[in-house]
Amino acid sequence: MKGLNLYLINGMYWITASLYLPFITMYFSQKGMDSMQIGILSALLPIASLTVQPLWAALADRTGRRRRVLILLNLCCAAAVLLFPGTGSFGEILGAVTCYALFNSAVLPICDALVVSQAEEKGINFAWVRMYGTVSYAAIVLGMGFYLKKHMNLMFYGNSACFLLFTLLCLTLPKDKKTLKAQEQERRGPEADQTVKKAGKGPTFQSKEIYLILLFAFAMQFGINYYSAFLGVYLLELGYSQSLLGVLNCISALSEIPVLLLIHRLSRRYKETVLLTAAVGCMALRLILLSAGNVALMAAAQLLQGPSYMVCYFVCVTYINRMVVPGKISQGQSTLAFVQMGLGSLSGSLLGGVLASVYGIKEGFLIIAFLLLAITAAAGITAGWRRT
Repeated sequence: MKGLNLYLINGMYWITASLYLPFITMYFSQKGMDSMQIGILSALLPIASLTVQPLWAALADRTGRRRRVLILLNLCCAAAVLLFPGTGSFGEILGAVTCYALFNSAVLPICDALVVSQAEEKGINFAWVRMYGTVSYAAIVLGMGFYLKKHMNLMFYGNSACFLLFTLLCLTLPKDKKTLKAQEQERRGPEADQTVKKAGKGPTFQSKEIYLILLFAFAMQFGINYYSAFLGVYLLELGYSQSLLGVLNCISALSEIPVLLLIHRLSRRYKETVLLTAAVGCMALRLILLSAGNVALMAAAQLLQGPSYMVCYFVCVTYINRMVVPGKISQGQSTLAFVQMGLGSLSGSLLGGVLASVYGIKEGFLIIAFLLLAITAAAGITAGWRRT
């Protein structure tokens, strides 16, 4: 099978994510953390995306050793996640999350930069590669939901083991040709050196439309981070357990498959801004349905994961890879991570923590849903004005 390693690498990344992201706030809640403390702890990964993650991406592009940087990050994540078992106080959990976030925040953008470029080079549809990640995530999150009620620390040991497997898979990736070519140019002489330096200081993207794309990415992550940070806590308040959370996350992951099957056809038919407007609108509807507290409506909300998050993720990642200046592919994906996983997630965590503490989690879903609708309307109007 052509590019089998790309499928396995993407799948293994999302397995590591499935062993942390869906259940970590339940872990915080079971350790006695309140809504404000959960918001603060959830904000640490976004803060790392804003501060540390761009440095990792710059290092990867500047040295031309993206694969080595990714492997180093994986090994550090495998070690850092083992700090969680045995934590009890807010300070101890804060330290464990901080150590993990310093490395984990940079894994996805560098992994995407490598996998998307390799898929394009080999003529592989990235949607199919990403689908492998979706199926892997769905299978693991469904199974783990039934075990974590009595064995919560299992997710940390499993996460560590999967990062080690992820490291082995990353060894199958070749060296990045674009960056090595730029480095070779640098070694040719003073004139080439000056050209490369000027390119390095210039813009990262070839079009100013990127600002509108990033606004949509921010809005999507703002909503989805509040949802991911407080859905587990919300379910506990309603009297449900980790098993229902696992089922709901499995539904959301499987809803991505039809979108991935159709996304190339949709991308050829509609502009990026049209798809992103629809995606953020679906995210707002999803939050409204979740606020009902009814299992059937929450399951329906999870079916909107594909039309909301996956459309936004795929459109943004592929747009950036297409519009990035040659030699800056890691920094291009890092910019998306900075806005999405950094600014968007930080806003969702901190503002979400305040909303949940002051008004309650249910009301927070509704408030953020209407904020997303306002942002979508403004961005959609701007996109229409740009076309005219």
